[in-house]
Amino acid sequence: MTQLVPVTLAPTMQLYKYHLTSKIGQGSFGEVWLASDMALRREFAVKILRPGISVDERLREAQIGNLLSHNNLVHIHQADVVNVNGADVVVLAMDYHSNGSVETLANPAGFLPLPGVLQIARDILQGLDYLHARSFFHNDIKPGNILIGAQQQAMLSDYGITGVSTNGAPVAAPNAYLLHRAPEVRATGNVGVSSDIFQVGMTLARLLLGLNHLQAIWASVGRADYEDEINAGRLLTAKDFPSHIPASVRRVVLKAVHPDPNQRYTSSLEMRRAIEKLNFPGHWSVDATGNEFGRDRSYEYAYEVTPATSGNFDVTCFRRGIASGKTQRITKFCRKALTSKQADKAVSDFKCFVVTGR
Repeated sequence: MTQLVPVTLAPTMQLYKYHLTSKIGQGSFGEVWLASDMALRREFAVKILRPGISVDERLREAQIGNLLSHNNLVHIHQADVVNVNGADVVVLAMDYHSNGSVETLANPAGFLPLPGVLQIARDILQGLDYLHARSFFHNDIKPGNILIGAQQQAMLSDYGITGVSTNGAPVAAPNAYLLHRAPEVRATGNVGVSSDIFQVGMTLARLLLGLNHLQAIWASVGRADYEDEINAGRLLTAKDFPSHIPASVRRVVLKAVHPDPNQRYTSSLEMRRAIEKLNFPGHWSVDATGNEFGRDRSYEYAYEVTPATSGNFDVTCFRRGIASGKTQRITKFCRKALTSKQADKAVSDFKCFVVTGR
């Protein structure tokens, strides 16, 4: 791999006007460092781009990001071309968001609770609406590129492979994030509004099912079969979602990732309006010990499945008052002497009750 700069980057190093503090990210693009701008006397997250393409191509991301002014999009303040030992190094400076990406919000099981996912969806779709209105197609929407802002809002970042259109029509993609690549992008090489909608759907599926869910499928079947499953509409189905995800949420995600662009949402606004209709009193998550728990404004919920006689099972459901700390059984959902399949159904019904309130 091409060396990032002709010197080794390290904390306390001075790179042009930037005093490097700590490395906060890296990828195929290069590295991101927390740094102090000694001229402006403020902190930035600085992205140091790997060579291998022209300076003009590396500056393209900054030129896009500098035009953006929206609460759900990361703004790029400035770009510098720094000569280091005879090599041109491109450095982009943007606001430092100390909360990191939404990946940090995942529970020990690797997924995010439903209320957080719906809020992230609403936020990034607002950012996308702004981008699309200016004929930009993000083309790299994934959990790691969604940062948490100062007001806890979700913010799209990383415009390295953003498509730029002159009239809102699809354009050739500078590159592709293969895990979230829409079928029409694979077929034509062009990105547009619909391929961004597809990437939002793939991102929401990972937030709900587990951040590594799609990577695990890719690793299991390989690239060719993975992309064939996307094209056939079989990569994600309603049955893939756990029982605590309501059918209405599944329908929104599956509409967004439909293999036919004409069957998806026609705009980020349309998808956001569909998500804004989704409101649930409760949700489920996993604690540090790996135990599932439900929660709404008043109670925390739990259940136990214990072996009974003749290979059957008993299901016991509880709730604990958040204010009182008092625990009581919820007799409506307690069952005895169930088969394994019946026990699974009883637990599923209980989980749905906690989420929907009915």
